[in-house]
Amino acid sequence: MDWKDKKVLITGISGFIGSNLGKELLKRGAQIYAIDNFSYTDSEMAKKKLSNLINKINLIAGDVSDDKTWRDVPKDIEYIFHFAASSSITLFKKYPEKCYNETVWGLQRAFEFAKENDVKKVIYPSSGSNYAGNKMPHKEDIYVKPRNLYGAAKVACEGLAASYSDFVKSVGLRIFAGYGPGEEWKGDFGSVIYLFIQDYMRGKTPEVWGDGKQTRDFIYIDDIIKAVIKSSEIDYVGIINVGTGKSISFRELLEIIKKTIGTDISPVFVPKEANYVENLEADTTLMKNLLEIEPIRPEEGIKKFVSYLKK
Repeated sequence: MDWKDKKVLITGISGFIGSNLGKELLKRGAQIYAIDNFSYTDSEMAKKKLSNLINKINLIAGDVSDDKTWRDVPKDIEYIFHFAASSSITLFKKYPEKCYNETVWGLQRAFEFAKENDVKKVIYPSSGSNYAGNKMPHKEDIYVKPRNLYGAAKVACEGLAASYSDFVKSVGLRIFAGYGPGEEWKGDFGSVIYLFIQDYMRGKTPEVWGDGKQTRDFIYIDDIIKAVIKSSEIDYVGIINVGTGKSISFRELLEIIKKTIGTDISPVFVPKEANYVENLEADTTLMKNLLEIEPIRPEEGIKKFVSYLKK
């Protein structure tokens, strides 16, 4: 699809996914409006690193869960990419009411705006962590069993999408363990890949919960952005997994990072929390068929990410 001069709204443009999406849609000629309050990032770092992006978009400062914020959004927006909300289980534990409210009510405001103004489609992030209580591989038609408030909020978002389905077309992307450039202003709330890389680059010993045998499906940011944009271009509505279809253990992950950076520092293993999510792996059949994405493996993604961070 030709994005030139299309009016789009990106909420959470300072975030990991929002910033990368903004850069890509700007390259494609879209006219971007954005809502952000820079509440979950190192705001000074984000504004500095994203200055080229922020200076070329129309930024609306505000909270997405506040109805007043949406009054400043142009009524002729064609697509909404709603990525404003905490993506961290840790933040949900620290600020449960704030995070849940912004995640669920923020999306409700987006859907209400889309309904009232005939927005063509809304794309929003769900999460692979919704499958935490299920056996792998995780397919979209599984009855989800979230194990924490973050997952429960994402399931609630999917319920909201269903309740608006007669009025608003939408796709919820159950994104698994995303990583890559744009995480650095998330600080301690970044992915384990980012945190492990940072520790090794600083000569520190990484800390791993449990025995390191837990597994995740790690998906690189470039593939996430492809999924976000492509899902807005196709007729499909509903849920799509976004992952590689292959999970790896934290022990395997650490070995890849050690080899990439060139270090022999061994991690330290500490007791894990109750209800800790052990294993996640996406069934990517639907993603590959609908979005035509062949995601890169962690070995390649980590190499690209390390090179970026070193610069």
